[in-house]
Amino acid sequence: MKIRIMKLRKLLICTEPKNEIEAGLKRMYLKRVQEMFKRTLSMESIFNIFDEVFHGLSQASVVSENLYSFYESLLTITSYYQHSQAGRGSLVAKLIEELGTSEKMEFEFALTKLPQWLGQNIKLEEAELTKQKFDIVSKSEENIVFCELKMKVYSGCTAGRIELMEKFNKLTKLIIENQSFRDCLKCAGITKVFLIGGILFDIQGEPATTQKDEEWGICYNGLLRGKKDIIKTLKDKKVQYKVDEKQLPEKAFLLEFKIDGIKVDIITVYGNEVIKSIFIGKQRYDIEHFRKQLEEMLYDDLWLGQIITMSERTVLDQNFKKSKNLNNYVTSILKNNKILQQVKRFQSNREEETLKEVTKETIEMIRQYDKNLLDIRPTPAEIILKSSGENYNIRDYISDIIQFLSCEEVVDMLRGN
Repeated sequence: MKIRIMKLRKLLICTEPKNEIEAGLKRMYLKRVQEMFKRTLSMESIFNIFDEVFHGLSQASVVSENLYSFYESLLTITSYYQHSQAGRGSLVAKLIEELGTSEKMEFEFALTKLPQWLGQNIKLEEAELTKQKFDIVSKSEENIVFCELKMKVYSGCTAGRIELMEKFNKLTKLIIENQSFRDCLKCAGITKVFLIGGILFDIQGEPATTQKDEEWGICYNGLLRGKKDIIKTLKDKKVQYKVDEKQLPEKAFLLEFKIDGIKVDIITVYGNEVIKSIFIGKQRYDIEHFRKQLEEMLYDDLWLGQIITMSERTVLDQNFKKSKNLNNYVTSILKNNKILQQVKRFQSNREEETLKEVTKETIEMIRQYDKNLLDIRPTPAEIILKSSGENYNIRDYISDIIQFLSCEEVVDMLRGN
């Protein structure tokens, strides 16, 4: 029977970066993967018996010990992962910055920093309206842009899209109500403020359009609801406004008002119009250029590292319950120098055929030294990847672990843990 060749993963932590963006990304990925993999060696949990979620897990254990182990590992790993910058956001920021020209641009920007960012010594009073953060702020001549960016029409779920417009409503109130904020803008020579809600891609990964978003009913309705809230604010504050609801392929609406000599445009745009709006016409590259760069720089490190870590913690827990032995595939490989030599063999020759041979040898050694591991099946990784349509089995899983452990920085950290 012919054994199919395992997949070589695109792991940035195991390759040489091609540019400064990848070098920074590698440092970030390596740190994240190291932190996640540390959790493969311990059954420490972030939960205790007083946590509400723990009671839910306890109920799961009544139904199935396997289910309990999986959810406990899932919640512990993702609790770290979700409170940590995953890397993709920083990559997107770097790539966007190169798509056009501006005097200055900042990402994940807190409004309280605005005076200093504009070169002023004054401080904005910390309040609900000034403590907000925006994905992008960009200044060019007399213009300043505050942008909330969605990579796809469904990014951030419904709550995230509602929050986008709520931020614009709050910023509208701030501009109208806060003289200090307006003075800060005027002292910097700013006469035009753009609040941009931008959606780059649709469900199919193509540049997003108003028409498709309206058809799918994902983001569009939430944007219109948010527009009504802003109009209500303007009416309540007795501020005159104009609204352009003429629907274009890349624009849902434009809402304009003026106060104290400052013109404010609130606009929701799609696809390439997002880039054009952020750079206020000084765009160098289009969305297709951005998409191509992004696709070339998306690596498997984080999502695959997370799946393996969840699986290994689950195996660790199950093995302990069955044999009182805290052992999983990662610890089995780390404590066996013969297996580590096989991993180093792949490290020096990252070819598909070598990976197949090293995986086969590793499985045979695990069967010899830790045969009970192979009885704990299937691993969560197998279930997750099979559910996504990938033909994935225990050989694939162990080959993925080998590829991660072929990174010296990961092995050194784990052996010294």
